[in-house]
Amino acid sequence: MSFESVTFLYTDTLHEIIDNISGPVAEALLKAQGDRFVKNPFKIEVVDVSKTHSRFWVTFKDHKQNMKIKAFINSILPNSFTDHQIWEFIQEYNKLALGKETQAETKVTYNKIEPRAFRFEPKDIRNTFISLVTQTYPHGHEEEVMKFMPQDLSKDEFGNYYKIIGKSQTMFTSHLDTADRTKSYVNLVSVERDGDEIIMTDGTSILGADDKAGVTVMLYMMAHNIPGIYYFFIGEERGGIGSYKLAAAFDKYTHLKDVKRCVSFDRRNYFSVITKQSYRQSCSDEFAQALADELNKSGLSLSLDPTGIYTDSASFIDDIPECTNVSVGYFSEHTTKECQNISYLERLAKACLSANWEELPTVKKVGFDEEILRKYKGFLAELKANVFNLEVRMVNDFGDAIIKIEIEPDLELVFEELKIISRLLTKHKMDPDVTFDNQYIKINLK
Repeated sequence: MSFESVTFLYTDTLHEIIDNISGPVAEALLKAQGDRFVKNPFKIEVVDVSKTHSRFWVTFKDHKQNMKIKAFINSILPNSFTDHQIWEFIQEYNKLALGKETQAETKVTYNKIEPRAFRFEPKDIRNTFISLVTQTYPHGHEEEVMKFMPQDLSKDEFGNYYKIIGKSQTMFTSHLDTADRTKSYVNLVSVERDGDEIIMTDGTSILGADDKAGVTVMLYMMAHNIPGIYYFFIGEERGGIGSYKLAAAFDKYTHLKDVKRCVSFDRRNYFSVITKQSYRQSCSDEFAQALADELNKSGLSLSLDPTGIYTDSASFIDDIPECTNVSVGYFSEHTTKECQNISYLERLAKACLSANWEELPTVKKVGFDEEILRKYKGFLAELKANVFNLEVRMVNDFGDAIIKIEIEPDLELVFEELKIISRLLTKHKMDPDVTFDNQYIKINLK
């Protein structure tokens, strides 16, 4: 009998737990039960909840044993999920299967953190991070963070701060604001988990590791003079205000002209090099894999992740070829359960010193080739000559020339802009496809 025909079943208890977990791993596991076409190389017959952390209790023909959940998933559904997707499933499983019992078994001890008087020591990851998160800083309070920052930063016309070190084609980004609406003090505690120190709050506020973790990494890199263009943006939690405005004026700044890669440090967990943001390819797989390889040389476990949502690097997708976001080790951001693995942050910061940033490949294209510029020369000239009240840009999306028109609540204003573009399209005898997403009207010129 081939192993594909040996089916397995979950106990009712395990089935209920998996059914209460969202995400692709849980969905695939539910579908795999009883499916004779699913691989079952160990000929497992029954899968049950284990009292051991991150394990299933599996039954074979003649014996039972604990089995690592990751090993089980990779055996029946090989090459189906990234490490971080499996890790997130396991975390949810542990909460539901073990709950308070896990905490009691491991005898968790929470230690109150008393921040020391601030000293600017950016090579000290832990104390730098603690200084930055003793209070939260909603948008509008970013200037108050500057007392913890280098005094030689430049400030652009939009309120963002930056510094250029050496000659580099790499932009590094993080943001100064936190996700809450009201500024508050933060009571810090720490706990040890699997040999790592985890910093969190007492549950009365968010932590602000999103994105003071990224700020901490960049300050560490700057203190070691790693070449790069370092940007600390305002208003990321309010729609990327600072980065959006800089991107809109991108061509004005000569120091951005030759930038080929934009790396944000603003992603949860330990595993992600983001390849897609806002439903668009933000960097090539080749670039992302090369970056993961560089950082993994220092013992990290980063891999490609297409499930990005948005951070500041997404503002530059049309201007900078390779834009990504890297995991900095925070979890449960925007909630009072937010926490930061400070031990991981230290490992990441040190890995960033060893990475060969300037040798990373540039594969993804921005701008237009000569054929498109020739074909739409007259139309482009008139498009640029018109004054628009909304953001109207022509971008390259996988080789297609697309006009993007920002959608605003003022429908009359949108209608007026569309009439101008409609006249230009008619004049140049163009009949493009028009689509909508949640932020833009897209006119595909092809």
